[in-house]
Amino acid sequence: MAGRGRMKLCILQVLYILTLWHSSQAQGHVPGHGLVKEEIPIQCPNVDDKMNNARISILYTSGVLNQNPDYSVALLYQTEECYKCPLVERLVILNNSTSCNILIDSRWNSRLEIRPLHEETVKQDPSCKEDNLSEKLHENGTYDLYVTFTPNDTGDKTVPGTVKCRHLILENMPADSYIPIYVAIGCIAGVSILITLGKLLYKKRWYCLNRLFMTTGNESLINPGAYTSEDLGVMQTTINPADEQDSRPKKERLKSLDTFRGISIIVMIFVNYGGGGYWFFRHSRWNGLTFADLVFPWFIWIMGTAMAYSFTGMLRRVTPKHKIFWKIFKRSCILFVLGLLVNTGGCDPTRLTHLRIPGVLQRFAGTYLVVASIHMFFAKTVDVSMYTYWGFIRDIVDFWLEWILHIVFVTVHIIITFTLDVPGCGKGYIGPGGLHEAVNSTEASVYQNCTGGAAGYIDRQVFGDDHIYQSPTCKPIYKTTVPYDPEGLLGTLNSVFMCYLGLQAGKILMTFKEPSARVKRFLIWGLFLCLIAGALCGFKKDGGTIPLNKNLWSLSFVLCMAGFAFVLLAFCYVTIDVYKVWSGAPFYFPGMNPIVLYMGHEVLHRHFPISWEVSQYHYSLLSMDLWGTVFWVLVGLVLYKKRIFITV
Repeated sequence: MAGRGRMKLCILQVLYILTLWHSSQAQGHVPGHGLVKEEIPIQCPNVDDKMNNARISILYTSGVLNQNPDYSVALLYQTEECYKCPLVERLVILNNSTSCNILIDSRWNSRLEIRPLHEETVKQDPSCKEDNLSEKLHENGTYDLYVTFTPNDTGDKTVPGTVKCRHLILENMPADSYIPIYVAIGCIAGVSILITLGKLLYKKRWYCLNRLFMTTGNESLINPGAYTSEDLGVMQTTINPADEQDSRPKKERLKSLDTFRGISIIVMIFVNYGGGGYWFFRHSRWNGLTFADLVFPWFIWIMGTAMAYSFTGMLRRVTPKHKIFWKIFKRSCILFVLGLLVNTGGCDPTRLTHLRIPGVLQRFAGTYLVVASIHMFFAKTVDVSMYTYWGFIRDIVDFWLEWILHIVFVTVHIIITFTLDVPGCGKGYIGPGGLHEAVNSTEASVYQNCTGGAAGYIDRQVFGDDHIYQSPTCKPIYKTTVPYDPEGLLGTLNSVFMCYLGLQAGKILMTFKEPSARVKRFLIWGLFLCLIAGALCGFKKDGGTIPLNKNLWSLSFVLCMAGFAFVLLAFCYVTIDVYKVWSGAPFYFPGMNPIVLYMGHEVLHRHFPISWEVSQYHYSLLSMDLWGTVFWVLVGLVLYKKRIFITV
């Protein structure tokens, strides 16, 4: 009898499942919100906690004894990082079901909503709407979400009841996910202090021995030259009269420039290695600014600054212009070829039919070729306007025609971006495509295949879909389907202007010799450019006429990055070259061999002893990424000690 009872129960369960399946096939798509209604609930097995996620346990209960597919609800989710995106259905839950676990991205604010599948029969209480459930979740937090179905007591059969929700309840106290960063900062600070104290004691040792074994005369038992006024941070004066008679100009080598370059390459290596899995050490998904977005534009900028010194040297040697251009062209070609080499990295053979043509070094090559070729005709070695009434701005006025040419580049970029009629996308669209501005998750946006607007369209037409970047940063969130390259052709126009702003910093250094005059101009330029960038983007992440966007190299992004670069250079110049309170270490050494470190970290980033497989947690990933960065700092230090400097 017991066996027959179990058999009948199994048959009833099979019939119940078949009934649900038949109901789902009959109803299919229910109008109202454009969502596909599935009557069979999506199963929610136990999920393992992951980095950058929080767990939500959903329990849906009701006063109805049996599960009823008519009372099913859907969990809709979207991250606020997805600007103007609709909520997306993540799962469907039957009433009286067991607790359902789901992982939600905790990096940004989460938009959540519980919505009945049959809103024509089941009413949604305001407590289940997005405004009441959305919040910023803690990483590794465990939250409970209680959903209840309350039957209608009015007797109205058309509306059986209402779905109500409680606020998310945090059930645990997750550890601060930024603790590995705090520990790393503490370790770096501690090591820096120990190294500084060690160097100080090393220098002081001769002074202490000298005082201890001082003779009755003015001579000491050790070399008094080992401790000089330079060790006290005081600028040395000329003692030898013959040196005073030597009036030959000496080449100025500012350590602050190499330190700035070293900061850029070291930060670039760290973020390229993953930045410990933290979102702010990754590039922005579309609009906005993260720590990782700083380094590439700064590299472009400091390339322009160094250009002022290199041209001055060539002109003083009376180098013919055709030889100067040949040097510019040869360097650009080498950078472009090295960029292609980086794009073919990996263990698998390169498929030329899918070789990415644009890239970081390719952008360097094109930018340098344009800026250097133009500056070749305007570079000067003699300051002829020093005593004119416009002498305080002669670094700008003397190059007015060069300024006009570069402003033309910016104007052309703006005109193409906002007036080019892209097929299927119209004019002026600068969004990420995919879910952006979609009405709902099942009806495609009119801009679904318009990633990057005119910039993306031009690259796809010139290079083809298979020869540009296949995984843009917006793809995971916006669910884009077309490739987009952040180092494309159109953005090169603005990177040219970025490089020229760096060249302007070099002109300031070449024109004005007083430290105060240099620093004042650096700070004025930095503030001025940042204010213009803020006005263009409306001082918002997703706003203004031209938002901050690294993928597009928008004008506001370029001006903001150049403004930051002016301020950073002012800091480095004052602390390193003026007051000498900082030697520039450890960034100075990598800054002397940037191309070696860039190529090395790109080609060898997956090889031991630079990296190896570790657990996917912040502490292990951050340790690995910091070690990879320190490795290349040590390489730069060794090259510097051996006086090996490789340039292109």
